[in-house]
Amino acid sequence: MTEFDYENAFSRNLGIVDSVEHARLRQSTVAIAGMGGVGGDYLISLVRAGVGGFHIAEFDEFELANFNRQYGANTRTLGRRKIEVMLEYALEINPELRVKIFDKGINTGNIDEFLSNVDLIVDGVDVFAVDIHPLLINSASARGLVTIAAVPLGLGAGILAFGPGGMSYDNYFAISPDMSEEEKIIQFALGFSPEMHHLKYLDPKSINLKARKGPSSIAGCKLCAGFITTQALLALLHPSEIKLVPWYTYLDARLSRFHHRRLWMGNRNPLQRLKGYVAKKRLENANG
Repeated sequence: MTEFDYENAFSRNLGIVDSVEHARLRQSTVAIAGMGGVGGDYLISLVRAGVGGFHIAEFDEFELANFNRQYGANTRTLGRRKIEVMLEYALEINPELRVKIFDKGINTGNIDEFLSNVDLIVDGVDVFAVDIHPLLINSASARGLVTIAAVPLGLGAGILAFGPGGMSYDNYFAISPDMSEEEKIIQFALGFSPEMHHLKYLDPKSINLKARKGPSSIAGCKLCAGFITTQALLALLHPSEIKLVPWYTYLDARLSRFHHRRLWMGNRNPLQRLKGYVAKKRLENANG
């Protein structure tokens, strides 16, 4: 049996990163919140990229409805805790990983520990968890840390980065306490996809915000994983190349539409406010 050797296992990364950068990745620690639709894929991708340390958080278990997109979901893992399964997969790739687990997810009681002694934050929390995203991102920004996040949108993905020097979470998304949970979700998704190309082919009847359900695709999740891995490498090795909000990146692979630009005023942009109103009415009409 071949004995594990880090340098040999990840040697094909060299040329994209140099030997000094590769060593830096090995010493880096990334905190990933969520091990589900996108978070599990983020973990595996960053392990393969050479990152040597992680804090991972997740409270849920795998179920049949996860099979269409989640990395660790299969008949062998059905009913098992996602965090335990993903840790096993990660250690099978690099048994020398440094990993700290948070098996109750993240909350106000453990957020400080989750963010301690890490170099980068990755938000892989379910899009419907509207109160957890600001807790994570605001707490990280207060510590001077960058948070990168991506959301699968149909057959595409939207990507954002938050941190010192960029717009705050609250200013970018323009989510107010008086909004309903459904309105908060719309605002959150709109910030990742200002052009909303995916709504041209998604069936609005498949989206039920009250039940916290919507269509998902492995294509969108894999696009998120590719973008997040790239952004993580930049944040860890070339931080000056990271563009924080109001910059956003949005790709719809089905329609071959790509945007990388600044969203002036974030969701407070008058056009964004109109789009949010239209999206809300469209969903209300579809769910009658």
